[in-house]
Amino acid sequence: MILRSVMRHVRDQNWVAVGLDFLIVVVGVFIGIQVANWNDWRLERIEEQTILERLQVEVEELIDAQRDELDGYGLIAANWLSAQPVLFGQAQPRTLSVEECMSIVSSHIFRRPSDELPVLDEVRDSGRFDLLRDPNIKSELRNYILLRERQRNRFDELSNEPFRLHSRHPEVIGIQRAPIRAGEESGWSNFSGAGFQWNPECDVLGMRESPGFLNEYVDNMSRNGSMVEMYEERIRTLLSLQQALADGAMTSSKGEPPE
Repeated sequence: MILRSVMRHVRDQNWVAVGLDFLIVVVGVFIGIQVANWNDWRLERIEEQTILERLQVEVEELIDAQRDELDGYGLIAANWLSAQPVLFGQAQPRTLSVEECMSIVSSHIFRRPSDELPVLDEVRDSGRFDLLRDPNIKSELRNYILLRERQRNRFDELSNEPFRLHSRHPEVIGIQRAPIRAGEESGWSNFSGAGFQWNPECDVLGMRESPGFLNEYVDNMSRNGSMVEMYEERIRTLLSLQQALADGAMTSSKGEPPE
């Protein structure tokens, strides 16, 4: 329609009308581009908001999971700490409790900590990281990515060939197949048979007199101590990220569409 109008005005040599026709075309194209740009901006802001909301949920859930896992370490560590004065001759010899003995037997077990933020991996792998405009949030996310990579490598080092004390020192740690008493929760029962569990028995005097056992026990303790430190650092980093997300939530929907 515009083309026919232009051709008619050219034939009539109505140059003012021709100019107006071209002006209409240029303005129409400009408005069309602006509308498209605004629509793209609006869709990006919607996607950004969705990402931020998912991050807030996943970070909170991961912090809770980290604290639960660290609390579990705390329960085991309490048994190590109560047994150590006895093991190293700084307290009178006594029979270790089942929990204390079991904590020594299991001191080589390292479970990979929870550290996943699925939405962060999705955004990074799909190249949408720059949809996030808040520089503080982006900085905190990068910090967490670097921390996670470093700690995963560190975990591989810590969990590489720890000392299985009950296998290496059977002279001071025995394993008995014992019936599960009424009202007692089953503990170490893998393939022990229905109604039975594996109960460790720790020879305190033998442990105190075995430098090899004590040295390997301390090595396991050092590894576990490093695990606790990693949990604490990870939680601090996640809390900092959580605060950045909370601060950014008030401004994430603000901003001007492109001109």
